[in-house]
Amino acid sequence: MRVTPDTLLRLQKDPQSIRNICIVAHVDHGKTSLSDSLLASNGIISQRLAGKVRYLDSRPDEQLRGITMESSAISLYFRVLHKKGDGEEGYDAKEHLINLIDSPGHIDFSSEVSTASRLCDGAVVLVDVVEGVCSQTVTVLRQCWIDKLKPILVLNKIDRLITELRLTPSEACLHLTKVVEQVNSVIGSFFSGERMAQDLAWREQLEKEGHSGKEFVEEDDKDIYFDPAQNNVIFSSAIDGWGFNISQMARFYENKLGIKRENLQKVLWGDFYLDPKTKKIIGPKGLKGRSLKPLFQQLVLENIWKIYENIVIEKNAEVLEKIVKALNIKVLPRDLRSKDNKALLSQVMGQWLPVSSAVLLTVTEKLPSPLESQRTRIPTVLESAPHHELIDPGLREAMLSCDNNGPVSAYVSKILSVPEDELPRNSRAKLSEDELAERSKRARELAAKAAEQAKILEGDQEDQIVDEFAQVKVSNNDPYSLFEYEEEEEEEEIEVKKEELIGFARVYSGTLRIGQELSVLEPKYDPANPKEHIQTATITELYLLMGKELVPLDEVPSGNIAGIGGLAGKILKNGTLIEPGIIGVNLAGVSLSVPPIVRVAVEPVNPTQMDKLERGLELLNQADPCVQTFLEDTGEHILATAGELHLERCLKDLKERFAGIEITASEPVIPYRETFIETLDLNPPKNPDLGRGVAEFELGNVHIKMRAVPLPQPVIDFLLENHATIKKLVDSINKRRSEDEEEEDGLNDLEDDAVGSSSITDATTFKKKLQALFDADEKHRDIWSGIVDRISVFGPKRTGPNILFDTSKESIRRVFSQSDETRFRFENSIVNGFQLSTQNGPLAHEPVQGMAIIMEDIREVDEADQEDSTPVPNLLGRLITTTRDNIHQALLDWSPRIMLAMYTCDIQASAEVLGKVYAVVQQKRGHIVSEEMKEGTPFFQIIAKLPVVEAFGFSEDIRKRTSGAAQPQLVFSGFESIDEDPFWVPTTEEEMEALGEFAERENIARKYMNQIRKRKGLFVDEKVVQNAEKQRTLKRN
Repeated sequence: MRVTPDTLLRLQKDPQSIRNICIVAHVDHGKTSLSDSLLASNGIISQRLAGKVRYLDSRPDEQLRGITMESSAISLYFRVLHKKGDGEEGYDAKEHLINLIDSPGHIDFSSEVSTASRLCDGAVVLVDVVEGVCSQTVTVLRQCWIDKLKPILVLNKIDRLITELRLTPSEACLHLTKVVEQVNSVIGSFFSGERMAQDLAWREQLEKEGHSGKEFVEEDDKDIYFDPAQNNVIFSSAIDGWGFNISQMARFYENKLGIKRENLQKVLWGDFYLDPKTKKIIGPKGLKGRSLKPLFQQLVLENIWKIYENIVIEKNAEVLEKIVKALNIKVLPRDLRSKDNKALLSQVMGQWLPVSSAVLLTVTEKLPSPLESQRTRIPTVLESAPHHELIDPGLREAMLSCDNNGPVSAYVSKILSVPEDELPRNSRAKLSEDELAERSKRARELAAKAAEQAKILEGDQEDQIVDEFAQVKVSNNDPYSLFEYEEEEEEEEIEVKKEELIGFARVYSGTLRIGQELSVLEPKYDPANPKEHIQTATITELYLLMGKELVPLDEVPSGNIAGIGGLAGKILKNGTLIEPGIIGVNLAGVSLSVPPIVRVAVEPVNPTQMDKLERGLELLNQADPCVQTFLEDTGEHILATAGELHLERCLKDLKERFAGIEITASEPVIPYRETFIETLDLNPPKNPDLGRGVAEFELGNVHIKMRAVPLPQPVIDFLLENHATIKKLVDSINKRRSEDEEEEDGLNDLEDDAVGSSSITDATTFKKKLQALFDADEKHRDIWSGIVDRISVFGPKRTGPNILFDTSKESIRRVFSQSDETRFRFENSIVNGFQLSTQNGPLAHEPVQGMAIIMEDIREVDEADQEDSTPVPNLLGRLITTTRDNIHQALLDWSPRIMLAMYTCDIQASAEVLGKVYAVVQQKRGHIVSEEMKEGTPFFQIIAKLPVVEAFGFSEDIRKRTSGAAQPQLVFSGFESIDEDPFWVPTTEEEMEALGEFAERENIARKYMNQIRKRKGLFVDEKVVQNAEKQRTLKRN
């Protein structure tokens, strides 16, 4: 049935009837096909087109590739009939408004999943029963766990078990049980991880208090798992339009078996059997050696298998007629004779077990309304916000109770870009049939009149027509005439529709109205400083999101998802809307699960159109939550994206939607790292008298001696994992030191002291763990003993995985010291030199990772002893560059390594194409980490590591070589070093003999280093000509 917008608007005002859900899954597990079936139940699309039209994939490239790239929202209506209680006859009708968000499954677009999940209260998690739990399935389950979404599980593509794997009902029953167990094991790992973290926090709290406080309370985990008997699992085939939960099957067999529905629901899944003699349900103990079929297999799967066998595998009209009669469904005789077996199957199964009813019924019964969800979710959200104790109490209570009349609070998760002519205010008003007929009649009259005038012109005035496209004569001797002719050619420009930015938002409390003025809180907003990072915006439009269509609204009550106009220029990617004049909560602290790792420089083909490119990049940056755009020091416009497919989509959008001009993009710029390690065959140090990694210099009246030492690997890993802790620590130190330098009022001092103390508490734990890792390195215990107390700064950018230690007489201020007094007047020059040296390493000016710089001696020599003393202003600058150059020299005493950005590649492939997958991985310089066969399927799961720089075209190559049988998922996994010295050349006789004087075997590390240096315009030590005398052109006789 077709639902009118008025019905949806009426339901918006009742939070108890609303369900906000998102559909999440691995790529190609059937999310959009399931969405189609749900839309068909509301009459938005035809039931026959469900699963084929992919309605919510509104972009042409989404339809072309068959994958979802952007989240889409739509509102659905669902009515449930409940039996009246207390012996009354009849039914009560309960109406529901389902706000559905379809999210992408491809790893490049996982930021879209993050933004969608923050708006919802529940999630529908799809799993392909053939492929089982895949990498992205784990990611979306983790996102649901973090955001406290209540999930239901849909085991999709059960038809593949019948038609592809050809499993028997018995084998399928066992296989489905294992898939449910796989999903539950993932959920269990999240629960155990959280429980361990809570246990650790409880123990730390006990140590702080020094006495036994509250006992640790074990949380019950029985309600977090998926169990078909609990009705939170749906078995389905979205493409064939059928699905069911155990409750529906229990209702179907209730009268036939004479067993109450509630009792049958408990035994229809699991090890329960029907005793043929007694007609009673028995458990495993009652079998007594008999070979009976489980109820689920006997009553459910065997009947579904029978339908498929008699329609799809081998059509049998007689059996089919009996099945139709037994199921009490209506199928026309002509449909029974139809040769389109798939359409017939969808008709039979869709009438017996419509998937839309199964999903929507489970959603309304098992997933919470905004009223229930906000009461449990909001406390966690508020506690994670900075300075949550300062939030207005009235706002807090309104958010907890989802109060329509309370102060307004809404979270804008992303900004949608919509062509202006598609907005309702610009769409043409619908005409009546009479008006349409009148308009077409007038158009025909005008066309006839125009045709008559054309005939008159053609017959009578043929000689008077002038050919205005006569060829222009250009003199070859006149160079200016050529330029004039070229200027006359019009430049082809892409027609761009003006885009309007709409906020994709969830209202947590209050009611949004058009014309309302609200405070916009940016992601950096802190209630402790309520006047910073805050703007004012006026709502100009409100929309109900219906896929690509927008339905205008006058107001949006709490608990709803809506589109908001008037936020352009106020919110970059996400933000919070709050009632003006109160201290609000910052809901916008969402982190991206996939960092933008692939960067390209973009520029217009026509340089005069640079302003259009800049405007286009600005719009793209707002419309995509994972894109980053910025201007390099060189003046290049950089576009950073999550992966190859994401980059392709962004460049297409930039060209066709946002900028509307022809653009060129550079080769992708991939980040690298430089590191230096200790090996057995190190070259002799530059200065044997000082020792390896030691540099010493005097500049003016400053004498400095330093040592470079590689950090232990566990320490490097710890620093990378605790990047946020280091940043927080550095921020608190900077704040504290700025307080010492500037006099501020007492209130600010108290607030900043509070921040500082909380940071120092965290710093104490951080310090202990870091020192323990240093102490574990027995080989260099003498260097690392008590070294954490001597940390002066981290780098690069003051938060990186390199450390500057000061073992001299406290010349440089230390991180963990309470004293902030400067003892060395050139301290900033030394620190800046260290930051520069680690930001731009000596190999290819890429950031350095995993090095310790120990300042062993820093002193100022008496100026009287110096023959010529350098003025202080000149010395400050020269000291920075000299420190940087000496650190680089000290680093090069160790064995240098280039570190490549790496992808973890997850591939599912059958045994037939396994060899081809291996060939492509090796061709791209990747290596296989693991390979295992997925139990119960013909698929192997291959985990490989692949350099990002070599990964372009990898997905396409895999698909080509395997004819589409293998689909890789690439996830950025950090940096790995190439075990090869870029400066290595053959020196021994054996090496010279094997490789030749110039090492014919390619040095991969050197190749990458030279590529980076060439791109940056640095000197490259390559011989253009090896033997000049051999490159002669001999004269032919």
